[in-house]
Amino acid sequence: MSKYYRPIRLWCCVSIFSCFATFAEQAPVIVNLMENSHVCNSETETARLAENEQLQEMARALVEFKATKFCFILPSAAAVQVLEQHATYIKFDYKSQILYTFAKYVQVQTHTLAQEPTY
Repeated sequence: MSKYYRPIRLWCCVSIFSCFATFAEQAPVIVNLMENSHVCNSETETARLAENEQLQEMARALVEFKATKFCFILPSAAAVQVLEQHATYIKFDYKSQILYTFAKYVQVQTHTLAQEPTY
């Protein structure tokens, strides 16, 4: 009878380990956006604009004049939590809102670790 229970026991172990792997907490990625970043609230609009640099610049010029239904200028620099990262834009959480911006508005952070003297 033990040979019949072995596959069931194996299946239970695999399913438990996969649950742990699925629900493992990942550390949030925080990045800084530049001041006056071009931000959108629609992923389809952001993806469309991200395909063409000239179209992106025209849309930015428009929202600098007046915010549109989909896009606006974020006036101050902000630290945001990245939810998804695509090749040319990111999806992020800002004050409990899901927004999108282009990769060129994300500031690159360089962290240097202080080295402790070794004795």
